[in-house]
Amino acid sequence: MALVVIDLAVVVTWFALRHRTAAARTETVDRHPVDAETHTAVAALVHARKPAQAMSLLRDRTGMPLRQAKNVVDAVEATDRPHAAHPRSA
Repeated sequence: MALVVIDLAVVVTWFALRHRTAAARTETVDRHPVDAETHTAVAALVHARKPAQAMSLLRDRTGMPLRQAKNVVDAVEATDRPHAAHPRSA
């Protein structure tokens, strides 16, 4: 019975630390702010269907990591194509 209690405590601690680490990651997103000129250039590249160049531009101008640059480009793509998320009803 004592081993079950210890295992449960370990699992609860692991989940708590994991949640705290995920929260810390979301707080560091603003370390690489994107200025208006860069955002416009990224949006133009996304509109021209050049996401790799858009990510490269973001990384060069802001120093952000690849994963974050991809997330920004994906967000721009989502706002660039508003009809893709909500297809028109017939």
